[in-house]
Amino acid sequence: MAAAITLKELKPNFNIIDIRSAIEFQTSHVTGAVSVPYEILMTYPDSYLKKGECYYLVCAHGTLSRRACAILQSYGYNTISVKDGYDMRCYYYC
Repeated sequence: MAAAITLKELKPNFNIIDIRSAIEFQTSHVTGAVSVPYEILMTYPDSYLKKGECYYLVCAHGTLSRRACAILQSYGYNTISVKDGYDMRCYYYC
């Protein structure tokens, strides 16, 4: 099972990768996150990840980031899923 943290536990200095679509990312995203849509990250992980670093993956609801983390961990990457995904209201108001 992939490790997970909550949205509120994220820190701006973390390596945060938003795996939602580019349009979703443009609408709103976690401060400091970079956009790498799921399909691109899964196809070219070596282009975006280094095996010695830790990455926090965020999606809309947490399901896709959990799946991506499990796959990437099997390839030797250190990834952590953001539980329940990105909820703009919770990010700003919880």
